[in-house]
This record gives sequence, structure tokens and C-alpha cells, in this order.
Amino acid sequence: MAGHKRRVGAGVAVLRGREVLLIRRSDNGLWDIPGGGAQRGEAPETAAQRELREETRLTAAKFTPLGVFPHQHTYPDGNVVDWDTHVFTAQFVDGTPEAQDDAAEVRWWPLAALPDRISAATQAYFEALRAAP
Repeated sequence: MAGHKRRVGAGVAVLRGREVLLIRRSDNGLWDIPGGGAQRGEAPETAAQRELREETRLTAAKFTPLGVFPHQHTYPDGNVVDWDTHVFTAQFVDGTPEAQDDAAEVRWWPLAALPDRISAATQAYFEALRAAP
């Protein structure tokens, strides 16, 4: 039986010049920023840093809040989660990203030419990023 719950999430748009790091999710094949659910008592920025390490083996610097984005996600097993996702921008430091955890692929994309297959939530993140000062 499918469940329905509310969760706090965190994600990070890691920037390298005019490029952004995206992962292709294993469960739905969509491109997204690294991120996921915050653990109980975990601060959103800490969760974003952890998810970045888990999904890409990278660390980043200068985490800056972009906003909190509510959205609903239905998983392949039918579970529905209402997310309140805290999204940050951060600056790339060094290293080579490697797809890990629930990332099937990881790569740098030009901000001006993002992939077509991104979720509505990810689209909202990038609209906010483009509008940010």
C-alpha cells in the first residue's frame, strides 16, 4: 500500500564557472541537483553537504541558501512524499565527481544548456537561480 508523508530535504547546485553539477537519478532517469532527505535533527546545509558527498564523492565551498521549494514526488513504488527542499548554491573546489548512491550518472552541464529531462522541482530551482542577484 502506498504511503503519503511530508519530509524536509536538501540539495545543492554546485557551480564551476558557468557550469552546474547534475546527477541522473537511478529511480526515474531525470537529471537533478545532488540532494535528498535530511536525517532527524540534521540541519539542511549539513544534509546538502552529506548528500553531495554520498552521490558524487565531492565537497564544495561557500554554501549559500537559494530558497525552500515545496514539491510532491511520487516514487516508483507508489509512495508519495511532500518535500520542503532547502536548496543551496555552492562553489566547486576540486576533484572528479563519481556517480554513487542513487546517482546513475554525474556530469557538468552549461547553465545555458541544461538537459531536457529534469523534474518540475529542479526547473523551479534553476528559475530561482537565474533570478538571484
